[in-house]
Amino acid sequence: MEATEEANIIDSHPINEGLVAFRHQFESSQAYLGFVGTSRAVEDILSAESASDLVLDLIGALQTLPAARVLRSQIDRKTRLRADLFSLGSKAGSSDFDIRSAIPLVELVVNNAPDAEIWRAVYDLIALTNPKQLTPPTAFEKAVFDTPLRSSSASQSGIEQTHDEVDQRILEELTGRVFYDVGGFYERYFEGMVWTNNAMDIYEESRAQYTEGCWSGWPQPSIQSHFFEWFMEFQDIVLSGLRRRYYTSANKVLRGSEADRKLDIFLTPADATLPDGEHDWSNVLVFGEHKQNPDEDGSAKTLVQLAGYAREVFGSQPERRFVPGFTICGCMMRLWVFDRSGPYNSEKFDIHKEPERFVKVLAGYAMMSDAELGLNTFIKRDGNDKYIVTRDVRISLEDKPIASTKAIVCRGTTCYRGRRSDSTEWEYVVKFAWPSDKRQREGELLKLAKERGVTGIAVWFNHEQIIIDGDPDSISHFRRDMKFGTPRKLSSKASWVDGSTESSRAYSKTSLRGRSGSGATHLMGLGISVSSATASSSGQKRIRDEGLDGGSRLRRSKSNGSHASGTNVRITESELDAIGGHSIQETLVDSLADCRNQWQRNNVDNIQEAGADSLTDCDSETYGNRVHYCLVTSPAGRPLHEYHSVKELLEALRDAIRGHRSLLENGKILHRDVSENNIIITQHPTEEAPRGRLIDLDLAKELDSMPSGARHRTGTMQFMAIEVLEGKGHTYRHDLESFFYVFVWMCIRYGYEGARREKVNKVMRSKTNILRGWYTGTYTEIANTKQGHVVKNRFENVIVEFSPKFENLKPLARELRTALFPIRDGDIFIGTFHDHDIMYNGMIDAFSRAIDRLGEEEQAIA
Repeated sequence: MEATEEANIIDSHPINEGLVAFRHQFESSQAYLGFVGTSRAVEDILSAESASDLVLDLIGALQTLPAARVLRSQIDRKTRLRADLFSLGSKAGSSDFDIRSAIPLVELVVNNAPDAEIWRAVYDLIALTNPKQLTPPTAFEKAVFDTPLRSSSASQSGIEQTHDEVDQRILEELTGRVFYDVGGFYERYFEGMVWTNNAMDIYEESRAQYTEGCWSGWPQPSIQSHFFEWFMEFQDIVLSGLRRRYYTSANKVLRGSEADRKLDIFLTPADATLPDGEHDWSNVLVFGEHKQNPDEDGSAKTLVQLAGYAREVFGSQPERRFVPGFTICGCMMRLWVFDRSGPYNSEKFDIHKEPERFVKVLAGYAMMSDAELGLNTFIKRDGNDKYIVTRDVRISLEDKPIASTKAIVCRGTTCYRGRRSDSTEWEYVVKFAWPSDKRQREGELLKLAKERGVTGIAVWFNHEQIIIDGDPDSISHFRRDMKFGTPRKLSSKASWVDGSTESSRAYSKTSLRGRSGSGATHLMGLGISVSSATASSSGQKRIRDEGLDGGSRLRRSKSNGSHASGTNVRITESELDAIGGHSIQETLVDSLADCRNQWQRNNVDNIQEAGADSLTDCDSETYGNRVHYCLVTSPAGRPLHEYHSVKELLEALRDAIRGHRSLLENGKILHRDVSENNIIITQHPTEEAPRGRLIDLDLAKELDSMPSGARHRTGTMQFMAIEVLEGKGHTYRHDLESFFYVFVWMCIRYGYEGARREKVNKVMRSKTNILRGWYTGTYTEIANTKQGHVVKNRFENVIVEFSPKFENLKPLARELRTALFPIRDGDIFIGTFHDHDIMYNGMIDAFSRAIDRLGEEEQAIA
């Protein structure tokens, strides 16, 4: 039925007094239950035991209205709406019916809303209870080909951080990305530099401290306290007068650490400003770790400690391009670099047997340029002002970012507000990120969206690849002129495997088994077992093992008949022992084309089997190359957590959903990465402009495009949709589910304004416990937790944790849950509708009603 015809029928068949009797009945129930004068009367009454009888009476009254006999059914076009109402009445009388799904309709009726709104709510309620007949799940061609998911440690933040949880995520994040004994490392970073001769001069002067094949005063054994005394005294003698200096914080947590990390040795500017006289992670240029035992050089525990330090540096210095580090285990030294594709290191060397190398390394770090230490010199500094120049426009950046990512191997997205030098208004968002070189540039997608008339998202101004010292900034450029072998992996004892036996048992196989992240696709080791072919930093292809079939796929699990997908791989200890702790391997597919074709052949007819797991075998490069980009968009905005009022927050979320809808329907682009950080509150919007906008199209894809070829895509686990966690093809429905999780997350984590910080932390530790299952465990465990939470009864256990500021948003949370998870065949429906309007309208209308209620409450208070 056309909308005009439907409107004409409603106008010509008015409800008039047809629902007066029901309103009187509702008022009687309200008085009987003592809910008169409450702002949540409908919600409270529909929670009562007699609620089903009230809803049945309303459905019966609607059946008798003249319009119900004329309006057509949207399920069967040959019948009328009255038939759907009879069916709805049958469902409403069953125990499977979610009575709260009727709240929007009942509220409209008791408030005597316009007829058109009431009938639209009737259609919506029928749609929610008949998803299978009305709109079956989306077909294959509507799903986007997905790059395999990969977890990162970004999901651990703030007070949720503990060493155990963060370190576990770090291990998963680094799986397959750790390279030991990289050829040419020392030459690449310490030879042929402008300061190399000066470093050699320092070594020549240091030789007076070297006698009989050993550094004078070297402690035996190398107990930590004695080593630090020796190291600092050595520095005062050998490295004095340099503009940077090494310090230690081995016995004290360094300021700015969220995971309470101490740091054995770190390099920082000698003239660094020290608030309260204490060093901060934001000043760390190079970090070092000391171990008394030389056998700990290659242990997993040492790796995780170093990675924890690198994560703290990236978190405190979000513009950082890479972070150097080193270990001194006994008298053995090893040099490290952590960049956005993972860590790699040099061959270890004995500081007594190679004294020249030892001094040139320590002096070299102290004399390196900012760019050589990994700082972002694309950002210029003029006094206290930091700025960039793009399209001949100088754009000043706000001091602190509005969004950043605390992880190592990721896109490293960091966003600042920006303004022209002659303006006081923040008008831009300046974003730095490290996307895969295989992905379509976000700037290109934003330009395309603009051409297609998309509204409600960031508007493109400029994008460019960053150039540092005349060279394109990329992982492949960092790693040039070096030889990378195969990534390291863990044995069943979690020790490193390189042909020798190590004694480290930092992480048992049970602690690593089955953890989350697409890191499970390279399960049980930091690496994939491949041939011993060596590849250079240019990204040469791996040579396929002769024993591997290029068309092979992951096996199906015989235990439950389901895919042993990359997002849910769990190996028992007996299976692990049978495989062999030193030879854990996964089948590789020789080319992405083979993999893609195999995926299409097996899954073209069934969206429920279409997903990321089939692509997890497609790693064909030694490491993933990422490219450093700068994107400038407008308008400027604030992060969600800087809302000025609850109403503003809801408007921002609603308008961001509208922007997502326009991006999908007008731009034919699916976002795929909705999270708290990817929605901004627009700064000073006009009356017609959206209050919130969707940003960050790094992982977005055109609807009909094929996989990018990128090795993995990371996401924020707490906001991932259930089916995405299960490895199914990504649709618009999954992004809407992510919006829902963002809303709930905000209502629990924020809204404690006015309370003392100590009290807030104590309250939040208990309240946010319920959210821990959204980002801890395997992908399947997280999916199961979320699915359990959105079930009607369990959902009340979630929203009871809403903070005081958002207490009155519980009805909205219930409406959103009902719109996203309708009941179908006695269970919640988590699939995708063909008709976009069902879920988009359900969510947008729910937000709009809540915003209107807030406006009415504000007027009443005034």
